[in-house]
Amino acid sequence: MHVNIALIVKFMENYFFRPVDLAPVKRQDQPVNDDFLFDQGPTKGLGKIRFHDYAEVFERFDLPNVAVFRDQAAGFKAMLASEPPTEAQMSDTDWLLAVGEIFTLIVYSQLVLENAEIYEVEDDLVDQIFDVAVRDLSRFAVDLYGRAGTTEEQAKHCLEMVRRPAQGEARSRRIWEQQVYPLRNSYQLAE
Repeated sequence: MHVNIALIVKFMENYFFRPVDLAPVKRQDQPVNDDFLFDQGPTKGLGKIRFHDYAEVFERFDLPNVAVFRDQAAGFKAMLASEPPTEAQMSDTDWLLAVGEIFTLIVYSQLVLENAEIYEVEDDLVDQIFDVAVRDLSRFAVDLYGRAGTTEEQAKHCLEMVRRPAQGEARSRRIWEQQVYPLRNSYQLAE
């Protein structure tokens, strides 16, 4: 896992600071074999891979927890811009793991939003997913804050990323009543 995180962070600079205009990725749900994703070949050139602007999809969602998460992601980007990882931090696999957790959560959250548009996922469910994402990013920021290798300036940014999700009692009730409870008795244990 540590090796994968070290590879993942090679994408951060281009992901956050060098977006390019790319065609949207179309819906991919055909039954095909994805072995090429798991055949890990040479990792040379990962820093050259480019991405479209992740923030654009976050801007298209006017939901409370997406907004909180968007602010957290902006805080992480600000930390990387003003206090980029040092050479010592880049060789500290535990520190990289903490940074990689935040980075991958932002990337996966982008994918959630892109797919929410494709699959027309209800706003309540998207906001509930981001309730969890906000808490996860906060937990990862606290972990990074506590790392011995984290500088004082980076630690300040970490504290700014610690946020509570926007409370949505009515949303949670709707999710329970419309999405969760109707599934009761739908699953049975195999014998």
